[in-house]
Amino acid sequence: MRPASPSYLAGLRALCEERGALLIFDEVQTGFGRTGRLFAFQHFGVVPDMVALAKGMAAGVPAGAVAIGPRVGTLPSGSHGSTFGGNPLACAAALATLDVLEREALAARAERLGAWAMDRLRQALADVPAVREVRGLGLMIGVELRRRVTPLLRALQEAGVLALPAGPTVLRLLPPLNYR
Repeated sequence: MRPASPSYLAGLRALCEERGALLIFDEVQTGFGRTGRLFAFQHFGVVPDMVALAKGMAAGVPAGAVAIGPRVGTLPSGSHGSTFGGNPLACAAALATLDVLEREALAARAERLGAWAMDRLRQALADVPAVREVRGLGLMIGVELRRRVTPLLRALQEAGVLALPAGPTVLRLLPPLNYR
């Protein structure tokens, strides 16, 4: 729940090119509009060589993919495979998800709502000694506490709020992109 800095990612890109390494981004949780862009890397002007994708890709239907760029090249026939690769249900769900993401401009909405939510949280929690920081990108928000998050998670659950930890002291908030 800590967005990377643009300079860090640019340095990482340069180092990978210098050393001949591939730059691989895991967008399993951040992809498909969660951060306010279709993919989180689009915020930073750095293009990875490979991107791992899943979760938001098919709106809850298990699906995943790996996107590869020109530095990876063409994979030899038979060098990759999948137990459930090409599953027609997952593919249909992914296409429908992409259609809704685009038609309803959910990534742009996540960017606006995330900025609004983080601003409101920062204001509301500014004087709460237990809160260290509110941070995030789009509708991927973390509230870092100065103590363990588990008691807060239990209290939120009892109040009907679903949230998860991101480490021992960070409250992770991931509201649905189509939240009204």
